[in-house]
Amino acid sequence: MADNRVQLPPQAIEAEMAVLGSMMIERDAVEKAVDALNDRDFYQESHRKIFAALRDLYLRGDGVDLVTAGEELRKSKQLDAVGGMQYLTDVIHKVATAAHVDYYARLVKEKAILRELINACTNTITECYSEAREPNEILDQAQAGVLKVAERQTMHNVVEAKDLAHEVIEQIEIAHKRKEAVTGIASGLKALDNMTSGFQKSDLILLAARPSQGKTALAMNIAANIVLADKPMPVLVFSMEMSRHAIMQRFIAAEARVNLRNIKDGFFPREKWTDLTNAAARFSDAPLFVVDTPGLSVLGVRSLARQVAAEQRRKGKELGAIVIDYLQLMRGSSFRSESRQQEVSEISRGLKFLARDLNLPVIALSQLSRRTEEKGRTDARPQLSDLRESGALEQDADLVMFIYREAYYKPNDPSVDDSKAEVIIAKQRQGPTGIAEVKFLRSYTKFTNAATDSGSQEPEPTEFEETQTSFG
Repeated sequence: MADNRVQLPPQAIEAEMAVLGSMMIERDAVEKAVDALNDRDFYQESHRKIFAALRDLYLRGDGVDLVTAGEELRKSKQLDAVGGMQYLTDVIHKVATAAHVDYYARLVKEKAILRELINACTNTITECYSEAREPNEILDQAQAGVLKVAERQTMHNVVEAKDLAHEVIEQIEIAHKRKEAVTGIASGLKALDNMTSGFQKSDLILLAARPSQGKTALAMNIAANIVLADKPMPVLVFSMEMSRHAIMQRFIAAEARVNLRNIKDGFFPREKWTDLTNAAARFSDAPLFVVDTPGLSVLGVRSLARQVAAEQRRKGKELGAIVIDYLQLMRGSSFRSESRQQEVSEISRGLKFLARDLNLPVIALSQLSRRTEEKGRTDARPQLSDLRESGALEQDADLVMFIYREAYYKPNDPSVDDSKAEVIIAKQRQGPTGIAEVKFLRSYTKFTNAATDSGSQEPEPTEFEETQTSFG
């Protein structure tokens, strides 16, 4: 026989009454409840109205008890709707003490989260049955709905200055004892690390350049330096332009210092084979993860990143950084934006939220506009105004870096050092701006420290090889 009973949404009516009763017993309980809950968290409509009245009394600085609650509800003509003074009395008699208000509030919050998830999932189920939209769009909407629940239910802690000052002094004391120039995650390029103190947790880092300047090479070099360090940290790389095999070829070529084109066509010196296999072995043991799905949405990136981070935590490790190559190849949500500029703004905000949510640096690559190459421009060095499509990129990023290679703009000038490169720090919230000089070994697609690397590369291509091309 079929069960025709209506299944009620998750609720904790007794806990709701206990919260409201605690609020009318003790003022500290009001403070705790207001911090933890809002009126939408209550399932029963009368409880929402009572909570709102108690909260308003508290925020005005008035006393909160049975009498003032009744008067507040009477003024707003809601007392009868909630059951009158008799119901308020019943509520206050639900608890003998307000000591457990935290526990009651947590129960109420948990049920509210479950109800919101049910609503989000129900909308998704309806969309699936209707088949009115593409599956990928429905999936994006489902992810967006769940993320909205997570963001809305996040507790925002307000910290007193005295506590915050004490914590910061402790951090300063630790830094003073360590006296380490790099407090974040080292890029492996000393000039850059000296200016940034390493990439800091929760920062959105923008690495931008014109095509063929080496932005992919620099990002992959940084990722390799992190995962191959003495104390390696896991790195997740999203490659939306190149396949996973092409990305790994770059990693191995740079680490082994073998001409990338020679690796592709097989024309490399036999003695380099050992270097290649050793480099491959190092990456085999490295905590490096690559996703080469093209055209991922910002929600897809966040979903995959959370999965990898959760898996690393289960293994007792912490994901160290995320690299995205590159931002303009990403999509926004499934909802149509009025312009590409709005879509890029959404992507930018989504990546910043991801950096803060996972508490790690997110390094996003970006294209620059063609203005750097305009004939009337006296200096081809990139500026913040050259960022393509959205001012939100500049606004959301904590660190903005540009790559500038003079040889790119003066290919026929023998006086220009082909290996000389600059990493321009155009914006840094917690540090200086300026230029970090590095060396770019083009045939290996490798950036190194300018002062310590000789920059020696393989001999010029032999007679059966084509002229070396540039790899960005």
